[in-house]
Amino acid sequence: MKFSHIDRALADGSCEASVDASCAAPPTDADTVLGIAMELGCEILRSGGEIHRVEDTITRICYAYGALDVQVFAITSLIIAEARMPDGSVSSRSRRVWGTYNHLARLEHLNSLSRAICLSPISQAEVHRRITEISHYRPVPEWLCYVGGMLATGSFAVFFGGTWRDGLVAAVIGLLMTLFLRLRPMRINAMARTVISSFMAGILSVLCVKLGLGDHVDKIVIGTIMLEIPGLSFGNALRDLFCGDTLSGTLRLIQALLQALMMAFGYMAAFGILSLQLWGVAV
Repeated sequence: MKFSHIDRALADGSCEASVDASCAAPPTDADTVLGIAMELGCEILRSGGEIHRVEDTITRICYAYGALDVQVFAITSLIIAEARMPDGSVSSRSRRVWGTYNHLARLEHLNSLSRAICLSPISQAEVHRRITEISHYRPVPEWLCYVGGMLATGSFAVFFGGTWRDGLVAAVIGLLMTLFLRLRPMRINAMARTVISSFMAGILSVLCVKLGLGDHVDKIVIGTIMLEIPGLSFGNALRDLFCGDTLSGTLRLIQALLQALMMAFGYMAAFGILSLQLWGVAV
């Protein structure tokens, strides 16, 4: 699915008629310039961008607006930056970033916007408008995410030796897991969501085999566990470490390991409660 109206705007740097005429006059004061750079940097970090990209984007945007000196420090949940303009004005800002996730399509458009700003600086209002458009960008319909969850869990269950019944059970459980993870009930943190989702998947896997709906608990569990393995997070952590961002890479690595630990704890808790050995179900 193309995001053509944003792509065209980013390509030519044009502004819509509804935008104020100040769009043609980019700001020169330190507060506004740093505000523009920080807003875009926060969105890149929130969408899964690496730390080096965040720091480089903020630095380049500030220089594009005429800054003489820019200092940026970012980690996985915090950005601190300072910019000094030719008129002597200096601005320092810090932003706490909550709820990071991996959204590669949105990240691509944010990167395109940053490059467009560097080529032709625009007003703060126009930058905010374009970021708002990008934040509402949905590359695929919502229902397709649930279909993807079902196909992933069902396919992996069969791929690792399960029967077609194991695949169907894993697909249904995958649908429930995807629904739970996307709705994010009660705004609970990611670790608690992982434990609850894993526990639910473990319980349902055993019950479905006990009721005769599936054949192998282990194959169903393998299929459902694929939705929660933090492979991308682990890869991002290694990428930050290799790029020299030791602190950010370590934090992301710890987060990935904790998520894997919580996932294992959820399944172990489910198996322990149901006492698989007493039920005579082989795992």
